[in-house]
Amino acid sequence: MPRPSGSLWELLDKLKSHPSWGYVVYRTTYSESDAHFSSVIKYLEACIKKSFFKEAAECANESTGVDPAIYEGIWAQHSLTVMEDATRFDGASIDLIRAHFEGWVDAQGQRDKFNKYRMCIVIDEECLQTLLGTSVEALEQETEYHEDDTIRFVKVVEAWPELDENDDNFPGWMKCWSRVLWDLWKMMCDGDEMSLSWDKIDDFCPGVYCG
Repeated sequence: MPRPSGSLWELLDKLKSHPSWGYVVYRTTYSESDAHFSSVIKYLEACIKKSFFKEAAECANESTGVDPAIYEGIWAQHSLTVMEDATRFDGASIDLIRAHFEGWVDAQGQRDKFNKYRMCIVIDEECLQTLLGTSVEALEQETEYHEDDTIRFVKVVEAWPELDENDDNFPGWMKCWSRVLWDLWKMMCDGDEMSLSWDKIDDFCPGVYCG
């Protein structure tokens, strides 16, 4: 039977030994209601889903003969893991979140075994303000992206980053446009370091990884 290409096939293979895939998300701001934050999480899921199925459609258009049900099956196992605890995480620094995430990963014996355990998302007040004011419905109705629209981003933190002492540019985390979270996931699939994605940040939106 024909199989999905590249990153989709690798993810399908990983799911033989992992029950789910998707980012771990830390909430470090509690200025908005739980309902507003829940809407933000749903929006991020929709961004990932839209990119995922766009790639699936492109693969199908290449007449690969891959059963579309394979993509549906992969997506059915997607789930964001949300870490929210105001007593521990409200206003927490990137370093504190990384330390907690690394401890959580090690406790499960999953260090560097799967993307879910190689990086996590942080939504702080700065990120939250860019993510408010939109919805899943608005995203689904879009037919194209306009450059002057708001760049909605999160911060993605790498676990155990390999930092070059001679290069102080990459701090071990970066801002990532919500539309390219699936692209970043793919970039990290083969064990690449996040610094390679950092190097691709350009003038489209200074300081934010846009794929």
